[in-house]
Amino acid sequence: MNTTNFLKSIVLIMALSLIGCNKDEETGNASQITTEDVNINSKIDAISNDISEIAEDQLNVQNTTGRENYHSILPDCATVTTTVNGNTWTSVVDFGTTGCQYHNGAMLRGQIIISGSTDFHQSPYVWTYNFNNFHYNNILVEGTKTLSRTIQATDALATPHPVVVIDLDLDITLPNGNTYSRTGTRTRELIEGYDTPLVFHDNVYRITGNWNTTGANSSYTSTITTPLRVEIGCTYKLVSGVLTINRNDHTAVLDYGDGHCDNMATISIDGGAPTSFTFGN
Repeated sequence: MNTTNFLKSIVLIMALSLIGCNKDEETGNASQITTEDVNINSKIDAISNDISEIAEDQLNVQNTTGRENYHSILPDCATVTTTVNGNTWTSVVDFGTTGCQYHNGAMLRGQIIISGSTDFHQSPYVWTYNFNNFHYNNILVEGTKTLSRTIQATDALATPHPVVVIDLDLDITLPNGNTYSRTGTRTRELIEGYDTPLVFHDNVYRITGNWNTTGANSSYTSTITTPLRVEIGCTYKLVSGVLTINRNDHTAVLDYGDGHCDNMATISIDGGAPTSFTFGN
């Protein structure tokens, strides 16, 4: 091989090597989990939890009709219009167009439409909700959720208690225009407060499940590896439990702590040292 051809070969090999490295870097960057991914995931979790809470509250309102002492979770700035058509009730929860502050500080606007059967003794009892121009902290929320409730004993609690399985199908649009979709299943067990049906604020839930979140440039799976404990009486609600997020060979572990009523958690990415993570509004 003459010198000219040899030099050409070296240049070609170096060029191919650089292209390969760039592709590897791009693939690596695309597959890694960032704190921004975790932050977005946490925002969607909060949206999902609060909306499920509102849907359960409105079911309780319908199921306790005539019991005027029921304390709804809704703020005074929300209005509810309920209609009954045959054996189906529908409640339109309207938070207005300028913003209505939820009890944990989130700003809500638009409508959540909740519907179910008037036969509250069905088991499982199934009800659904969807949205009309609904925003949570200026995040547009669209899609449908189906909830299915049974009263049963579980490994977590031997006393029969409400267990709600939630099928997720949500789309959100952030203020910057980025969109995300979420599908999956969450199970909410009411482990405390079920014996005081007229009071919602003393409820404590044990949550399990897994779901997929897909965005324009990312897709990952979240699994509750240690059940989450949600206390409605706490401003930020999540007080303990572990959520594990996976994308390809990368993992982030979000630990919500040991029961303190605060908005502090820790996050560990790919086995690294845990760092502080603040969630909530």
